[in-house]
Order: sequence, then C-alpha cells, then structure tokens
Amino acid sequence: MLSKKGMLWVTLLLAGVTVIALGPLTGFDRMGLLWLRDSQTTQLIGPRWFAITARDVTALGSNWILVFGVLGVCTALIVAKKLRQSSALAIMALGGIVFSMGAKYLFVRPRPDLVESLIHTYTPSFPSGHAMMSMVCFVGAALVCSSGTSNKALRFVLVVFALLSSILVGISRIVLGVHWPTDVLAGWLLGWLWISLVMQGFKL
Repeated sequence: MLSKKGMLWVTLLLAGVTVIALGPLTGFDRMGLLWLRDSQTTQLIGPRWFAITARDVTALGSNWILVFGVLGVCTALIVAKKLRQSSALAIMALGGIVFSMGAKYLFVRPRPDLVESLIHTYTPSFPSGHAMMSMVCFVGAALVCSSGTSNKALRFVLVVFALLSSILVGISRIVLGVHWPTDVLAGWLLGWLWISLVMQGFKL
C-alpha cells in the first residue's frame, strides 16, 4: 500500500497530467516546437546530420527496441536468480505500453500541425509514448538492476545515464515535429509515476 505521502504525489502527478491534457495548447508548446526551426519557413535549422541524428535518437525510444532491450535485461536477471527484479521490470514495460496507448486514445490530442513532421506517426499525440516508455524502460531498468546494491556511485551513474537517454529521446520527438512539448512532459511524468508504483509494489 502507498503511504499518505506517496498517495499525495500520485494525486498531484495525475492531476498535473490531466490539466496538461485537457488544457489548451500554450505559448510554451508553440515556442518549444519552433525552438530549433527557421522563423520564416518553420524548417529545421542546422546541417542535414542534425535531423538524421534526431531520427537515430528517437528510434531508441520505440516500443520494439525497448521491449527487446528489456527482454534481454529480464533474461539476465533470471539467470542471476533475481526473479523479483525481473518480474518488476517486465511489469513496468508491459504496463507502460498499455497505459501509454490507453492515455493516447483517451485524450486523442491531434499531432502538431504547426510544422512539418520529419517522420510518420499513426497514433494520437498525448502523451508521448517514446518519452514515457524511454523513462519506464531506461530509468526503470537502472533502478531495478541497482536495487539492493551498496554501491551508491554505481546506482547514481546508471540512473543519470538512463535519465539522460530518456531526456534525449523526448527532445528528439519535439525536434522531429511529431510532439508538442507538453506531450513529452506528460510522458516523462507518467513514466516516473508508473516506475514509482511498481518499485514500491515490489519493495525494491
């Protein structure tokens, strides 16, 4: 069971995500989407490799890549006889996919039309599934794999690199023009909320 403090954080996070989803698009969204684009043409600025790099980074947050990676980590945890950790990570990943897709079709926010998107998409915009799933899988795996270790430096390094990976994936979605900044922010918040619930449920 969640503590009173835990329940408060859950309530605040869910309330924040709901406000973001139901509220109108803000100047923050438009400014964030146009941040790295030419003010006249709305084309992405910078050399050609910048857009290619953004596509490469965003691929790290795709469900297929993340599920494959999580499957490998879960298998390694099973071999190491850490069944609780393996189960927790598997539930994080599978639950993350369900909640991400469910929220998309609950809120049905259209994709940005302010700029031309640089990749194809086929689902609603809110929340960013790439942002949420990269948070769940990268950070979740780092926390699960380092749970119980007495090496705080190791845990810190794993979590920092996992967070950095998730942040880069989220930013790449904005750079490519397929998500509003608030889509990405909500994805990170929901991902962190789901991680916290699973970690507490498995007492890790």
